[in-house]
Amino acid sequence: MKSKFLLALFIGLALFSCKKDPVVEPTDDNELITTVELQFTDSKNVTKTFAFQDLDANSITPPDKFESIVLDANENYEMEVKVYDESRKPRVDVTKKIEEDAEAHLFVFKVTPASLFSLKAKDKDKNNLPVGLKNTGKTQGKGIGKLHVILKHQPPANGKRVKNGDEEIGSTDIDLDFKLEIK
Repeated sequence: MKSKFLLALFIGLALFSCKKDPVVEPTDDNELITTVELQFTDSKNVTKTFAFQDLDANSITPPDKFESIVLDANENYEMEVKVYDESRKPRVDVTKKIEEDAEAHLFVFKVTPASLFSLKAKDKDKNNLPVGLKNTGKTQGKGIGKLHVILKHQPPANGKRVKNGDEEIGSTDIDLDFKLEIK
C-alpha cells in the first residue's frame, strides 16, 4: 500500500511540475489563392497582364495557366499584384484583404539574374514596412530569367507584431517562379 501511495505521489509530482511552453496563437489564417495577376504598366501607359491560375488549388496537378512575363528592355514599369480565390462564385478579391491586413503580409520579389529587372515596393503598411502590392521597377538589357514571387503571411502572434520586413518570418501564401524575358 505504501509503495502504491509513493508511486501515485511521484507520478502526480512529475505531471504537475512540468512546465509547458506557451502556445503561439496566430490571429488569422492563410488565404486560399487560386489566381495571381501581375500587371505591368510601362512609361507609355501600356499595361500587360501575366497570370498564374490553379483553380483546384492542388500543387500536385499542373496549374490551369502559368504565363511567361515578356517585357521591353530599358523600360520603367509600375507593377501591381492582384490576387483572387476563384474556388468560390463569385470570385473573392484577396487583394483587398491583403490591403486591409497589410501589417501581416509581405510580397518578396527575386529576379534571376538580378541584372535583368529591379523591383521595389511602393506601398507600405502602417508601420512603414513594405507590402508589395504596388511596385516600381526598371528593366535592363535583353535576357531570359525568372521572377520569383513570394507572399509571406506574418500575422501577430500572442498579441505581438511579427512582421519586420524579413522574408523568413511567417508562412507562405504564394511561391511562384514566373519565366521572365526582357526583349
